This record gives sequence, C-alpha cells and structure tokens, in this order.
Amino acid sequence: MLYIAENINNLRRGRALTQEEAAEMLGVSAQSVSKWERGETLPDITLLPAIANMYGVSVDALIGMDRINDKKTRASVFTAGHGHLRNGDYDAAIGVYSEALKTFPNDEGVMSDLAMALALDGSPERLAKAVSLCERVLSEGRGEKIRHTTRAAVCFVYYKAGEKDRALAAAKELPHLRESREAVLGQLEKVPSVAEIDSYLKFIAVGEYDEQDCIEIDFGPDMIAVCSEHSLLEKIEALRDELGAPNTDGNYRVLPRIRIRDKTGLAPNRLRLRHYADYLIDTEYTDCGEAARDIINALKKIARANAEQMAMN
Repeated sequence: MLYIAENINNLRRGRALTQEEAAEMLGVSAQSVSKWERGETLPDITLLPAIANMYGVSVDALIGMDRINDKKTRASVFTAGHGHLRNGDYDAAIGVYSEALKTFPNDEGVMSDLAMALALDGSPERLAKAVSLCERVLSEGRGEKIRHTTRAAVCFVYYKAGEKDRALAAAKELPHLRESREAVLGQLEKVPSVAEIDSYLKFIAVGEYDEQDCIEIDFGPDMIAVCSEHSLLEKIEALRDELGAPNTDGNYRVLPRIRIRDKTGLAPNRLRLRHYADYLIDTEYTDCGEAARDIINALKKIARANAEQMAMN
C-alpha cells in the first residue's frame, strides 16, 4: 500500500528531470530509478531521506502516508473484504485483511474482520489464528463498538474451534438484548414520553416492564413456529405503532408493548394472552388469527380511551 513508485515518478516529472538525471543526482543507475517508478523494486531505506530532500518533500509525503491514513483508503479495505465475504471467497478476504494488517498493525477493525474471515475458512490453523486475533482485540482494543462485535464473534469462533465451554462462558458475559443498539434506537425513534423512558430504564435495570405497560404472550412449542411463519407479532407491532401515531397536537398515545414468553410449559399449539388493564384477561388460544383479533381489538380500545382522555384534558 506504499505510493513510492507513483510519487517518485510524479515528483521527477514535476522537476522536469529525466530518469538519467535523477539517477546521477542520487548516485544510482538509471535502471534503478526506472524500476522504482514501475513499482518493481523499492529504493533502499537509506536513500529515502536523499530522495525526499532532492524533491523538497518529507519522507512521509514520499511514502504517501497522507493517502495511506486517508479514511477512504481505510474504508476501501473493509469494502473489498466484506465483498469477498459476501461472495464466500474467504481466501480473498483473508488476503485483503492480512495485507492491510501489514500497514495498519494495530487496527482493531482489521484484526476483528480478519479473525472472522479466518474462522469462516475453518481450517484448524486458521481457527487458532482467529482465536488469537479476537483475544488480542479484547485485551488491547479501545474501540467500544469493535469490542462488542468481537465479543459476540469470539463465542462462535471458540465453539467452531471445539472449545464449547469457553464459547458458553464468553456468551454469558455478553450484554442483554434490551441493551442493544437496535432496541434502544427503536425506543428513542418513537419519541418516548417521560413515563415510557422510566419504564424502559426499569426494563434495563431488572429485565421487566411495568405490568400495565405490556401485553404478555405465552407460546406453546409449536405455536412459536406458527406465529413466526405468519408474522403475527410483526403485524401486531405494526398496528401498535400505527395506533400510537401522534395526534394533531403532537402528543403520542401510550400503547402497551408486546412481551414474549416461551418458557411457560404450555402444551403444543397453545398460546395464552395475559392481561393489560381491563382489556385482556388470561385467555388461552389454539388459533393465531383469533388471538391476533383479540389483541388488535384491545389495542384499539386502549387507543380510543387514550384519545378520549386527552380530549377531556
């Protein structure tokens, strides 16, 4: 990733020198200068100060450090590497990241992505190298986002390397889903009220919403698959968001969240809706459609009651 060849060629031409003249000034052969400019060889390191001084630039400029450290240059590494990973060409991705690591030996992102490319390849030697890179990022890395990504990745790298106990131990140290970027952004993008903020803070602290802030759905084992197939929950949440749209005065209607429970020991093909205020009582269903209709009707009643309350105020 050095730009010496291109820079020497441009600098020489900018001074209107021939390769022979430049060679004579540096005490080398014209053939050497020609090879430098074609990128076939590199100048001896002891010559770099002389070349830089001859053209009135710094050694950093001669090497092209400004371009090497440019954000676009770094981004191009990940663009190329991710492209190879998407196409399943793990060797190519490993090559891109390995070459980049020579120039950016302490780049946590390069190390983390190289580790995942090595793990995807899956050979024992590469898995061992992937483990080593992940552990290096986790022990030395300062970038919080990269550390979170690597902490999740290393669980699977350990597991693939046959270290199941270490994988499970690492997984138990991961943050809760409720603390994820997607979960928190999803709440903030709804422009939450103070009451909703307090409720979510309680959820982060103890893993529970206030009882009156949710509709609980208990799934039997088979019903989980059925609901997923028909996107029941997505439809309910979409309607909840629609009913919770702002009024003309900009105030949001507060609607209950959907809380999923799947460890209740219900029989197969059963689901149970737990209560939200007076709108849903503990009821068991065997049909997703019937359950969805009851949830939708409950949400509509809650939205209507909230709207009426706001009108009275």
